Amino acid sequence: MTSFLPADVDTRAMQVPELVAVGPLTVFPGVRSHLEIQYAGPVGFRPLTLDLHVPEPVDGRPAPVAVYCHGGGFMIGSRRMGPWRFLLDAGLAVASVGYRFSGEGVFPTGVQDAVAAIRWVRSNAEEFGLDAARIVGFGSSAGAYLVSAAALMHKHPDLVGDLGPTPGVSCELAAVVEHYGPSDFLHMDDDAPTDAVELMDAPGSSIARYLGYVPSEQPERADEAGLLRYAAPDAPPFLIFHGDDDHRVGLGQSRRLHGALTAAGAHAELVVVPGADHASPHFDQPQVHQATMTFLRAVLDLPGVG
Repeated sequence: MTSFLPADVDTRAMQVPELVAVGPLTVFPGVRSHLEIQYAGPVGFRPLTLDLHVPEPVDGRPAPVAVYCHGGGFMIGSRRMGPWRFLLDAGLAVASVGYRFSGEGVFPTGVQDAVAAIRWVRSNAEEFGLDAARIVGFGSSAGAYLVSAAALMHKHPDLVGDLGPTPGVSCELAAVVEHYGPSDFLHMDDDAPTDAVELMDAPGSSIARYLGYVPSEQPERADEAGLLRYAAPDAPPFLIFHGDDDHRVGLGQSRRLHGALTAAGAHAELVVVPGADHASPHFDQPQVHQATMTFLRAVLDLPGVG
């Protein structure tokens, strides 16, 4: 594509004028909420925003923070969605992220947005009383893929990009909690039940829209966009939840990710939720919350939290 800008113009500096954040507000008891914070302004796109919810500090200590990406098939959704309220009660902050959908950009666009949000949180941790060393990725469905990709692809600058005002800041995560996300775009239909809501290896599917092509028609590119090839011994600890009655993203997708991570020598736990369908209420229940906090206490060394 021909550029009409001089070669020495740094387009990263050509940001949309920054939005004025709203807050702090009291949206949840004992929590300071800062809404509509712009974390990046990619050229040619709308400003990208997140909502930051910070519990009152415990003994003056900075709060660990979960960067959450919502679900929605890479096509829809809102940063007001998500089963993360329990984290605030446990003393963790939550940065709930809005990202570009597949109608606005194909892979790796959403991954780059998640990475930019992580970098923003780390860069602004001191201002908001956050612990920059204990940032957790948390996501549901498409958002689970995005935070997992951010965690596993961080050594690949061509994929994670340099979006946002702090491109040199680390996007590494201390842990990942993910709910029923895709991991291997080439085998999603193999893992799907016979009565799946949607076949993914087809034109117009949510995955074909996100990738920009039908996976089987460009298998090398689809493999590059998947998560399995990036599993490595130094991956952060993963806690993966998936229902055994998922009609959109088959349980086999989480089994593949869990297997790749453990085979690589990384720490990964897979919790199969009986009777749970995709995004069903099972994932916002006390049993899941308790398992999540048990995991986070161990990997983040959080005695006394929650």
